[in-house]
Amino acid sequence: MSGVYTRVGSLAALRAGTPTKARIGDTPVAVFALGDDVVATNGKCPHAGGPLHQGEIEGNILTCPWHGWTYDLRTGACDEDPSLNLARYPVRLDGDDIMVLL
Repeated sequence: MSGVYTRVGSLAALRAGTPTKARIGDTPVAVFALGDDVVATNGKCPHAGGPLHQGEIEGNILTCPWHGWTYDLRTGACDEDPSLNLARYPVRLDGDDIMVLL
């Protein structure tokens, strides 16, 4: 870990249920609003690399747009294959800025 938080977007622009695509270095990041929480994950599905920012969210569950695999955004757990976990990253809010730590 680099220990440095990187700005990935604005809280005002992040709408509940609408993922945001960002990149930190070479790592794609997807940012989601879940109620009052902001969650950041790897932007690629660990199953086949699908773009998770284009996925559907129902409650806490994210569905990958490519093959329909599902992930719990609160834990990263995959329903279809328990050995796969979606990487989650620490999030900090600094005023309106969404900051993510890889």
